[in-house]
Amino acid sequence: MHVQDWLNLRTFHHGQFEPMDNLVAYKNARKTTISICLPTLNEAATIGKIIRILQREFMQKHPLVDEILVVDSGSTDGTVEVARKMGVAVFTAHEVLPELGPARGKGENLWKSLYLARGDILVWVDTDIVNFHPRFVSGLIGPLLTHPDIGFVKGFYRRPIKIGNKLQPTGGGRVTEILVKPFLNLFFPELAGFFQPLSGEYAGRRELLERLPFFTGYGVETGLMIDVADRFGLRPMAQVDLEVRVHRNQELAALRKMAFGILHVLLSRAEQKGKLLLLEPLSHTLLNIELTEFQRYRVNLQKVQELERPPMILVDAYQQKRGIGEEDLILLEEIQKTRAIPPLSIQNYLQPELIWLNGTARSRDEALRDISTRLAEMEIGVPRAKLFRELLKREESLSTGIGEGIAIPHARIPGLRQMVLAVYRSRSGVAFQAVDGAPVKLIFVVLAPPEENNTYLELLANLARLLRDPRIRRGLIQAPNRTTFVRMLKKAEVLKRFERELAALES
Repeated sequence: MHVQDWLNLRTFHHGQFEPMDNLVAYKNARKTTISICLPTLNEAATIGKIIRILQREFMQKHPLVDEILVVDSGSTDGTVEVARKMGVAVFTAHEVLPELGPARGKGENLWKSLYLARGDILVWVDTDIVNFHPRFVSGLIGPLLTHPDIGFVKGFYRRPIKIGNKLQPTGGGRVTEILVKPFLNLFFPELAGFFQPLSGEYAGRRELLERLPFFTGYGVETGLMIDVADRFGLRPMAQVDLEVRVHRNQELAALRKMAFGILHVLLSRAEQKGKLLLLEPLSHTLLNIELTEFQRYRVNLQKVQELERPPMILVDAYQQKRGIGEEDLILLEEIQKTRAIPPLSIQNYLQPELIWLNGTARSRDEALRDISTRLAEMEIGVPRAKLFRELLKREESLSTGIGEGIAIPHARIPGLRQMVLAVYRSRSGVAFQAVDGAPVKLIFVVLAPPEENNTYLELLANLARLLRDPRIRRGLIQAPNRTTFVRMLKKAEVLKRFERELAALES
């Protein structure tokens, strides 16, 4: 998608989502839960006012938000005490998931809030904002509730700066304008349309956020933007004009440290994406030159560590808390990278009579109900209602819409006579609540008796890996009939097997 097209399609103003009662109606209709997560470090001067406004506007006046939680980095100014007095849940970052080792920084707080929060949508807001207003939250929630294909929303605004005792209308966002925007233009031009890439006000859907790594420091914002665009494309990303934001401007020394951490992330990601080649490893030590009281210069070394936390969905404690099973994880690219590809062949389980290329369903539930009806008519040993219930239960736990127009609903069902692989295609697309928000055109359904667990997992693994190839996806979506569909799938399997054998020989 061209940047200008994206700007026209995905740039909003917070006023478009007023009155707030409309958002409440959308929330209730979609049965969506929303969490506001506040990262803090010594914000006693502003945190109380922010929480009070959030509680009044989004819980008392308008039941839009289900919970507010604070994740603190170890404040010493009474921030934690103020927040607890306001009645919100407060957590200290180092006490959450301690088995994963220590780290400190804003990104660490955001990553752990993903584990702690209950919501389907998470909203993050900086807690040093002086002119806090409900628009900073309603503006972020609006696109997510009104546009099911949007999964990640950034706020932007005019940023005044205080010079002496006067507040100048522009001039804030120094690191953004001098470092981040030029870098993105050079190496990630698809992201050049974002007005405020370092904005601390953003929101996203859990099913998207849980699949992304988080940097633990100030690089978290740029890292997330690059990773969302790389994994899901620009289409599910949006930005909202929140007008003016006034916050505590940092001293230049603090900005130097921030810029160092952000640049570390930008360079690391640029190299990983093949944009540049670093001939030496990046240092984590920032060298500062200071003038002492005796008019001498000295070197001050400062450690700036930007650790990369894994996608939360790969954390054992999160999987247990969210009820995510191995068969769900098998669809994820990160799991596929660490899993040996088994020799099981997909074509052995694909029967032409279970390939339906003329699906007309427009929604996820409608598609699953249609599939369940067709399968029950094939006398597979399970009634239609049970099939639909089991498939829907899986979707409500974790969407099987893996993106790029593909979904792989799956379930282990007692009473099923044998493994089942079915295909349902909709040329117009199904609103399947996929992770990238795009319509799903090709649905592979995998069902298994409980005793066939290993075969079930192997089939899911092979299918997910095969469908990651855009050439194969396009061919299957465009296949004119069942015969061609089966033939293309067989050829694709042979090709992939040949590529694996070549790779093994080369290694």
